[in-house]
Amino acid sequence: MTDSADKLFNPADYFTFVLDQEIRDVGMPGGYCGFALQLAAEPDLQNLQTRLDLLVERFPQASAEIQRRGKRYAWVATGRAIPLERHQCQPDQNESEASQALLLDIFNRPESRPLTVHWIGGANGGTLLLIWLHPLLDARGGKILLDFLSSERPESFKESASLIAAKLAQWGFWKKLQLFFKAKRHNTEANSLDSCLPTAVEQGPQLLKLKVRRYDTDESQRIATLARQHTGLTGRTLYYLGCFMRAMELVGPPAAKDGYCIPYAFNLRRQNAPTPVFGNHIGCLFARATRDQVRDRKGLFAHLLSQHTQVVRDELDLAYLPLMWLGQWLAPAAYAKILRKQHSGGELSSLWFSDIGELSWGKKGFLGVAVTDLSLMCWMTLPPGLALLASQLDGKLILSYSYLSPAVDETWLDAVIAQMDLELLEGQSLDIAL
Repeated sequence: MTDSADKLFNPADYFTFVLDQEIRDVGMPGGYCGFALQLAAEPDLQNLQTRLDLLVERFPQASAEIQRRGKRYAWVATGRAIPLERHQCQPDQNESEASQALLLDIFNRPESRPLTVHWIGGANGGTLLLIWLHPLLDARGGKILLDFLSSERPESFKESASLIAAKLAQWGFWKKLQLFFKAKRHNTEANSLDSCLPTAVEQGPQLLKLKVRRYDTDESQRIATLARQHTGLTGRTLYYLGCFMRAMELVGPPAAKDGYCIPYAFNLRRQNAPTPVFGNHIGCLFARATRDQVRDRKGLFAHLLSQHTQVVRDELDLAYLPLMWLGQWLAPAAYAKILRKQHSGGELSSLWFSDIGELSWGKKGFLGVAVTDLSLMCWMTLPPGLALLASQLDGKLILSYSYLSPAVDETWLDAVIAQMDLELLEGQSLDIAL
């Protein structure tokens, strides 16, 4: 049984909490994320509810609430159950469209709970929707949680201490100080290039909408091959980022400035590790390029790869951990300025991005039912008002674009997605003079 005492936020939990507060401050629900699994048939919903009850029993944080503890924040267990919420598409509706409309209605509604689970039934199968508040857990934790709900051996899932805390504990004071100053210099560089943004309109109420681009097996293999050619064996994330920068530049950024800056997470979890379930175990890196660099396709990928190589050589992939540790003592509004604002006062992020990787359930499926499709979503600050979440299901690439409407123009985004296809799949130079 997991200890039900208060769970103080780790530094990455607080990082995501600050962004959650920024989202709420402009009238949106908060920093919620979602996985939507399309299932070939209806699973045993009573069994799923039993698993949700077991989740709260073994991991009280799943239905906890956030409370302040001095200058820190913590999850405080409530013991409340997590009911499986059931929805149904009408028989006379286009099931795919109706399911997505229901999904987005649920995701757009105000919510106070940290974790909700929904079943959207259709004539043939349906959609399992998991929604969680980012400070509760990261995306890989979301996958582990779903594995817990469908596992034949739920007793094998255990909680463990923060991976960030463990990493920080390995370093002495002077090492932490050295990394802190490295991160501070890196952050100053990121803030020096005014970022192009996907929206020039940032006022008024917003709805979150979703566009999903699914690539078949051949397309996905071609993209993986091109990624290896341009950004090396471990550079698929860089390939996605470079292609998106190109797509946005070639279509034309609504708020055109000096270049692009896209933060992206790296995970401290071991590959396929079943623990920890809760908490965020991530650090932050930046992909940055000037508009001139973005126009030169070959040169852009070489630049991003060189940038990443230097980051790893200089330990900048770890340097943000001490910075986040210090940040947890700042008030949310003060910390948010550091996270979001450039020297000019503009928004740092041209896009929110996460490469979540493989999310397959194999032959066993989810509770014995095949997972046939997948989409991801998340709320984000405005600006930038746009997030790209990359994942794979059974080796097939899925790109999920969450965006705020009306801030992001849908016609513009459709053009960017079409150009993104060309960039990902063609591998040919589309250089133009702008």
